[in-house]
Amino acid sequence: MTSFARALARDPLQRAWEDVWANDQEDGVLQPSIKRFAGEASERLDALAAVLADGTYEPGVLTEVGVPKPDGGTRVLHVPTVVDRVVERAVLRAVAGLVDPLLSPGAFAYRPGLGVRDAVQRVVQLREEGFAWVVRTDVDECFPTVDVARALRLFALVVPDEHLNALIGRLLARPVLALDGRREAPGGLPQGGPLSPLLANVALDGLDSALIDAGFPVVRYADDLVIACRSEAAGRHALEVARTWLEGVGMSLGEDKTEVMSFEEGFCFLGEDFGPRYPPSLPEDPDQPDRQVLYVARQGARVRLGGGRVLVESADKAELLSVPESTVDRVVCFGSVGFSAGAREWALGSQVPVIFLSRKGSYQGQLLGADSRKRAGRLRAQLALPPDHALVLARELLRGKLVKQGVLLRHFTRDDNADRVAPATAEIGSYCAMLDAATSPEELMGLEGAAARSYFGAWEALLPPDLAFTGRNRQPPLDVVNAALGYAYAVLLGECTAALVTAGLEPAVGCLHTDARGQPALALDLMEEFRPTIVDQVVVQLARAKALRPEHGASTPGKPGVLLTKAGKAAVMDGYERRMVTSVKALPEFAGSWRRHLYRQAQRLAAAIAGDLDAYTGLSWR
Repeated sequence: MTSFARALARDPLQRAWEDVWANDQEDGVLQPSIKRFAGEASERLDALAAVLADGTYEPGVLTEVGVPKPDGGTRVLHVPTVVDRVVERAVLRAVAGLVDPLLSPGAFAYRPGLGVRDAVQRVVQLREEGFAWVVRTDVDECFPTVDVARALRLFALVVPDEHLNALIGRLLARPVLALDGRREAPGGLPQGGPLSPLLANVALDGLDSALIDAGFPVVRYADDLVIACRSEAAGRHALEVARTWLEGVGMSLGEDKTEVMSFEEGFCFLGEDFGPRYPPSLPEDPDQPDRQVLYVARQGARVRLGGGRVLVESADKAELLSVPESTVDRVVCFGSVGFSAGAREWALGSQVPVIFLSRKGSYQGQLLGADSRKRAGRLRAQLALPPDHALVLARELLRGKLVKQGVLLRHFTRDDNADRVAPATAEIGSYCAMLDAATSPEELMGLEGAAARSYFGAWEALLPPDLAFTGRNRQPPLDVVNAALGYAYAVLLGECTAALVTAGLEPAVGCLHTDARGQPALALDLMEEFRPTIVDQVVVQLARAKALRPEHGASTPGKPGVLLTKAGKAAVMDGYERRMVTSVKALPEFAGSWRRHLYRQAQRLAAAIAGDLDAYTGLSWR
């Protein structure tokens, strides 16, 4: 089914109408047009679905409305008809999950799960990192000056559906009924339409990228910007980068609102007054899991049950840990860890996965309960998956990884490493653009390998020199960073395997990876986009914060490679677990911890394999 058909069928139109109704209710006053539509909503939605399907739908006229601003001015909106709002909202529901993952990590407005608080905290994080200066500016007359044709071209690259793009083009060509009663030709994006914010983000994504690639972290909320700089001179340079990019697309900065200033002097952004210490840095919003993950790494330890509690004892029977069995979500055992018969029976009966890793962190296997609900049908669909459908899924799984590799590099691009990191980001982007032309899993894996070389080749510029990271290596890892990556990847692979079994899939049968190495191929597929999002992010942050140091790696005499010390393992697992319970909204209409998103992606992959999901898409990571 095409994006057009998916967006504008009868059921999606019903959900879109419910969005429009709920949105109009927010201020407690329903517009008369909304009341009229509600009185015959079912019949009007039936008719709307019919004219959209046969191509005879014609958008209405935009109505110009003046809304008083807090500063005493007037904000001009161009409000669509109720029918057009329903159509736009249906389109937005269908395409947001395709577009949002590709937007810059500097954009905070009009994105699911992000808001003013997130933008404010990002500015605080940059201040705490040592950026003492900012450029405060905005885009002058942003929506009216957006080049609509350019925005549509960029949108079509992400959603190449000619029918859908033609419809959006007609919506953007609607005339405007001005306040004085005259009909006017449209100009730019109409402020007031549900699709305009998304298209504005698409149009300004290049501005974010130009600043980030020049080494200037940016926080953009719609057309309002803070650009972080290390000095006043750097601020003037950043300002020139922004001005040059905007002029290249026919837009300009609001010069009367543009200034280079310091945190010491103070400035206002999104209604918040920033200074050298205020607002404070707030902790990440953790999801509150009902149960916890139990990591057991003490060699010779034994896990057993006693009195309704899970007990971990040392080799000499000393009690190391005691927790209620009802609070344990999964158990991860590293190396020589015993697991009693009673504990095994409890884990299998309670559907608590038990993951076994080697002492070095290599994945060995796991205990999983025999819950067969829905599994047989999904296994049949998985084994009968046509090669062309498997290739589509493989492409999207890999696209998720490459996009997130670019996001990670942009998160850490600064003025002192931009000359080395920005080219790698561009190379990954070029490989990502080549995915659609790949005709086999082997070609996809070739692109993955090329992207990985660019990606990890840039890491040396992100990490402290004393960590001696010169590239990705494994079996054995040759430095503490590679040891940390391998250790955490093994834990993540176990979680991906458990998530797939829970979703009714066979982890060994992959779309992108093969079972040639004896590894769970589909779990490796699912893990791809979570590698940079979870493990790589944690390792880079730990390294930059000096929480992962050279002394956290140890060599064994007579053996090559580096292993993590006990303190190194603890630091990595602590960072990993904090990351996994961080609350996000990385999928439309779904919020929760990264761990819940992992299980959700496994469920979506199962639905895509069974043909119940029109398109599998990656997560949004900002």
